[in-house]
Amino acid sequence: MSNELGMSRIQLYRKVKALTNYSPVEFITLFRLKKAVSIMKMTDTNLAQIAYQVGFSAPSYFSKSFKKYYGKSPSEYLKAIKGV
Repeated sequence: MSNELGMSRIQLYRKVKALTNYSPVEFITLFRLKKAVSIMKMTDTNLAQIAYQVGFSAPSYFSKSFKKYYGKSPSEYLKAIKGV
């Protein structure tokens, strides 16, 4: 990404961190998690498929990241928003 923007990796890291308060990796992960929540609200797709759809390579890593950010596992969160 830094090459596409014509800047060094360090510059990219500093600019993204300054603007968002997250590292580039954290920022992308949070974007993917928010997209996953949006999909969860709109469809009945299973969680593993959602994980792959938003760019996670493993559902277990998706669950770990989701729980770290939202404080609940994806299935707990899904039950809370769907009222199941």
